[in-house]
Amino acid sequence: MTRSRTKRTTAALVVLAALAAGTTATTARAGTTACGALFDDFNYSSRTDPNFTGHDWSVRTGAGGPGIPDTWTAANVSFPTVDGQKSLQLKATTNGTTGGTTQAQVQQNRLRFFEGTYATRFKFSDTPVSGNDGDHVNQTFYTISPLDYDWEPTYSELDISEYLPNGGWGETGPVNFITSWNTYQADPFDGWRKTTVRNWSHAGWHTLVTVVAGGHVKYYIDGALAADHTTDDAGRNVYPRRPMTLNYNQWFIDLDAHTGGTSSYVQSADWVYYAKNETLTPAQITTRVNNFRSAGTTHQDTISC
Repeated sequence: MTRSRTKRTTAALVVLAALAAGTTATTARAGTTACGALFDDFNYSSRTDPNFTGHDWSVRTGAGGPGIPDTWTAANVSFPTVDGQKSLQLKATTNGTTGGTTQAQVQQNRLRFFEGTYATRFKFSDTPVSGNDGDHVNQTFYTISPLDYDWEPTYSELDISEYLPNGGWGETGPVNFITSWNTYQADPFDGWRKTTVRNWSHAGWHTLVTVVAGGHVKYYIDGALAADHTTDDAGRNVYPRRPMTLNYNQWFIDLDAHTGGTSSYVQSADWVYYAKNETLTPAQITTRVNNFRSAGTTHQDTISC
């Protein structure tokens, strides 16, 4: 597999102090975890909802990669009801030109995600909601730290899922890349990582769980172990070495496969959960999320306690 990408720039990684200062925590009700966790049910009215920004989320605009540079668009982020649940939805569109392309990203701003258990309920899509199919679109949930310089030794990134419904990076057809990174060089691109490749359709809703503990990064999809990463093929450690941000994005790895007019793709997330320094099973995650919802808790952030 030949893989290249544009550096994930500072715009995608910056710690926004003003937002961090405004972050609020919701007191957990009975039946929910009380400390060391983030839960978000994405129950927001829009990307400009003050609760969304107040909960330390930001929508990316402006410059940089990955994908088609300088095409990050706030208007591509919304909170519709998807299959009966309020959800975070990201859209990516293209007409095959840079000027006619838009991508979307949201992130938790602070570098505070490290060891523990990550989970989200994520809806992948194989076909566009409008226009011709075939674009090399990438539907992604990941954690990442800044790359301070090429081959920076504490760089950390976990691509919990990078789903390419139309292939790319040397693969054809639907493919999901699960990747744990050691480090990389931006230009010309070269990187050290461990990747698990799943060459089949993932269309529809899936629960993604990643456990970072004891030198292992274990990835589960719908309760089944999909990958267990410790080192790359050369023996280099791919276990995270520093705190990261938490991100969703949808972007195009290139425009080579586009045909026709404008095509639009969407991905959705029903909820996200992170338990700091806890090793949880997928079943335990499901129980906790159900407890939050039963208690009427749509957001809780107690990571700092």
